[in-house]
Amino acid sequence: MKNKIIFMLFAIIFPFASCEVDNSTIMSEDYPQNYKIVYGLRQVLEYDPMNISGIDISKKMDFFSSVKLTLFYNDGKLTHLTYSNGKVPFSPFAFETNGEIDEDCELDYNKVPNELRIRGTDKVIAYFINGEFVMPFQLDCSSISYKYTFVNISQ
Repeated sequence: MKNKIIFMLFAIIFPFASCEVDNSTIMSEDYPQNYKIVYGLRQVLEYDPMNISGIDISKKMDFFSSVKLTLFYNDGKLTHLTYSNGKVPFSPFAFETNGEIDEDCELDYNKVPNELRIRGTDKVIAYFINGEFVMPFQLDCSSISYKYTFVNISQ
């Protein structure tokens, strides 16, 4: 009986004595709360029935280097985006735009893949997949599709 009481006391006290604060989810105080990240194209993949894995065409056309996506963070949260189509002669969006977007945005973590969209609308700008922003799109030919993949260039 005495051993049971000692064991129960040990079982109750031990978890409190060995607890440490888990700070793996807390942002460092040195990390800026308001910042921006500029993205440029890493690749532009073209998919067709003969190339189901896609062919990178970003180096074949100079105008792709002018595409930019910038995300703005306030209080450590994504709040705003700007997108510039640069010199690209077509829009990757299924909605009307003049090639420039400057809007409040949100990253929907409830969707898989996560959707980067204009706040309060269903207008999806890109998807967050494997740490990169991906923007699939379709032009006039239904058998050929494309995908922009953005990489951080602000470092």
